[in-house]
Amino acid sequence: MALLHLYRILTALIIGANGATSYELYSIGNQLELEGKVTEAVEYYRQAVALDPEVPELYTALINAYYQLRKYDEGIAWANRSLERIPGNAKLYLSIAIGYIGKGEFKKSIEYYRHSLRYEENRNQREDIYSAIATIYEVLGDLKSAFKTLNDIPEEQKTQGLYAQLGTLSGKMNDHQSAVDYYRKSYALDETNTTAILGLATGFDYLGIKDSSIYYYEKALPADSLHTIRMRLVDLYSDTDQYHKLTGTAREILAADYYETGVRRSLGFALYKTGDSTAALNEFLIASRLNPADTYSRFYVGKIFMESGRYDQARQEIEQALQVNPDFLELWIYLGFVRIDQRDYTGARSAFSEAAHRGADPSEIYYLLGFCAELENRPADAYHNYRKALTLNPRNLSVLQALANFCDRGNRKEEAFVIFHKIMKIDTLNSTAMNYVGYTLAEKGESLDYALSLIDRALALEPDNGYIIDSRGWVLYQQERYEEARAELERANRIVEDGVIQEHLGDTYLKLDEPELARQAYEKALKLDPKNKILMKKAGPFKTGGP
Repeated sequence: MALLHLYRILTALIIGANGATSYELYSIGNQLELEGKVTEAVEYYRQAVALDPEVPELYTALINAYYQLRKYDEGIAWANRSLERIPGNAKLYLSIAIGYIGKGEFKKSIEYYRHSLRYEENRNQREDIYSAIATIYEVLGDLKSAFKTLNDIPEEQKTQGLYAQLGTLSGKMNDHQSAVDYYRKSYALDETNTTAILGLATGFDYLGIKDSSIYYYEKALPADSLHTIRMRLVDLYSDTDQYHKLTGTAREILAADYYETGVRRSLGFALYKTGDSTAALNEFLIASRLNPADTYSRFYVGKIFMESGRYDQARQEIEQALQVNPDFLELWIYLGFVRIDQRDYTGARSAFSEAAHRGADPSEIYYLLGFCAELENRPADAYHNYRKALTLNPRNLSVLQALANFCDRGNRKEEAFVIFHKIMKIDTLNSTAMNYVGYTLAEKGESLDYALSLIDRALALEPDNGYIIDSRGWVLYQQERYEEARAELERANRIVEDGVIQEHLGDTYLKLDEPELARQAYEKALKLDPKNKILMKKAGPFKTGGP
């Protein structure tokens, strides 16, 4: 430090003795500025300007030194003075613009940035100036003017940076399609441009085009040092059922941050959806213990416990979660399911009713109460609740299916037929409904061609369903196409062992004059359904030496 001071004394003596050039004065000022002695630097810059008033770089150094001292008016005054000697200098206009930014006079700053543009010929410098003007408008909240500033630049002069900035502004104005279009132009000029890549990812994200969003987020991963992109990908992978990708990405995040419970919860969900319930349970347990308020994880812990038959543990987890968030409706529903599995039907009804009280869909609650009543062997209450559910939502397929099956089991076949016919109209791909309607028509011997068309549609959806194949065989039987019926019924018999199929085979063999095969079929049917009086009647003649 002593040597440095000695150097300055000697320099000052030499300059005083021999006179200094503007460059020497500028160099001393620059050295002082680097040392943080800006006030002293100003004096040397002023002396340099006085010696050589036609050099714009000297003015720029002096002006910037004043700005460092927050003496914006003095800096602007020197800039205006310099323009009197060096008119039309773009950098000096730029210095004035920067001074007005320092003063907070942004509109005045824009005015001088535009003056600078009139004289600036360097393309990169012009891009910086346009970008600065747009940024100031953006700070002022005038996004339209910011956008217009950049958009008015001739197309051939726009760079990848300007297109990216136009994309950003479009996004902020919620015009995400235009944002994507501009980011695409930026990306076309430079495929390594991270701003463009992330802009495309977020633009497609806002538009809900998830596959494209994922593609660009994945391209941006090398820049994802804070794992923010990976965390968004976890959500998108979950939304698009890409659970294997989700698993790998979530584990990368958790390796860096063990306590990221939201990601751990998503990992548990992915593992659950891919069938690894044990690993899923482990992740949900960790997440719920790290964050006791994470009722979603507790919900899945309870669900997995229930599915594995650990009902007491399931009930405990769900009840603890309800203490944290009693308005989590699915928790009440699953508490009801657990209580049903424990044959606590009163408790189940209470849980379902509490869900209704807290805003659950009343139609769904009446459906669950009907199901509970069926299990309790209270058919009248079951029927009433199913009908009440349909009054509230006549197109609720779950309720329609439950009521149709209830009526079929309760020997209300005609009502079941009507309900399945309605299901078939609402859900045109419901193979169960098509099969039921087709088979019922075959049993009645009515509309057999229509019945066959329904069953053929059902078979197209489930080609190896033995019960639907049996229905087809029975329609053919009713159409007196016995050889075709035989082929279908034997195929059904190879797939599933069922008394009705055996009975149908017996009836068909009799029509084809195959009494021994008929006898064997009826006897097999009786073994499967020994109390069936109709089968006893059909098999009886064979035991007494008949047909």
